[in-house]
Amino acid sequence: MSARGRCGGIPVAGPDGSAHVPVMPAEVGGFFRETPSGGLIVDGTAGGGGHVEVLLEACPGVRILGIERDPDAAAALAGRFSQEGRVTVRNASYVSIPELLTELGAGPASGALFDLGLSSLQLDDASRGFAHSADGPLDMRYDRTTGATAADLVNRLSKKDLADLFYRYGEEGRSRRIADAVVEARPIRTTAQLAAAVGGSVRGNPVKILSRVFQALRIAVNSELDHLGRLLDGLGAWTETGARVAFLTFHSLEDRAVKTFLRESPDFGPTTPPWSVPGPAELRANPRSRSARLRTGVRL
Repeated sequence: MSARGRCGGIPVAGPDGSAHVPVMPAEVGGFFRETPSGGLIVDGTAGGGGHVEVLLEACPGVRILGIERDPDAAAALAGRFSQEGRVTVRNASYVSIPELLTELGAGPASGALFDLGLSSLQLDDASRGFAHSADGPLDMRYDRTTGATAADLVNRLSKKDLADLFYRYGEEGRSRRIADAVVEARPIRTTAQLAAAVGGSVRGNPVKILSRVFQALRIAVNSELDHLGRLLDGLGAWTETGARVAFLTFHSLEDRAVKTFLRESPDFGPTTPPWSVPGPAELRANPRSRSARLRTGVRL
């Protein structure tokens, strides 16, 4: 996602000239500004490095471990910060943070940030298959070296399983009708083919419905909610007392999981206020930030 703010906000150029800047940079920088010098902040979804830049500026003397699941993005991230001694980059999922900290001998973290949204660099690259607005292969994997693609799921799952997937991960009430249309249109190999099948199954403007269907497939392909659950379950094991944690969420499923965790965890508690949203200026500059919510907490 992209936005401009006083803390960092430097655009990151993608291979096609598109730009990515972090959501709510001022709020993120302000939240982590009190991290003690010499501490470690883990950016578990480092993406294009926008929030890493924010943390470097807001937190002098703090080390940063940037973790990125997408190999292409991780390589670009490592190149961008190759001359910055305070930044270490690793290509991995955030569920691997405990092992990475042990490998680096880094000890418990003083803070952790997780931007759970899809990167603009990924969304705007038609070859990744994340967007219904551009034709490309129906892939949707963050790591294109492993795992099933969205096309695999669309073409292999039964009609019932597809309907369940669209309902569970997309919260789409017309999931059965959509699944019928998708099965009827198979084989489906591209985003345009899937968009045509879904759009033809409903009345009116299908944009919101397409967004829910594509979200559902992306979550399933990348096991996003499973990874988030594993992250939250283990977060207390690798953070120190007083550590600050922040989550940028972009849909109700992940937001609900984070909210419940911060309310009910014996190891963490929400801050006051417990969440914030982009301001009017950011929303005008970056409409994609409209669904963002920043939830923050502290290790007890």
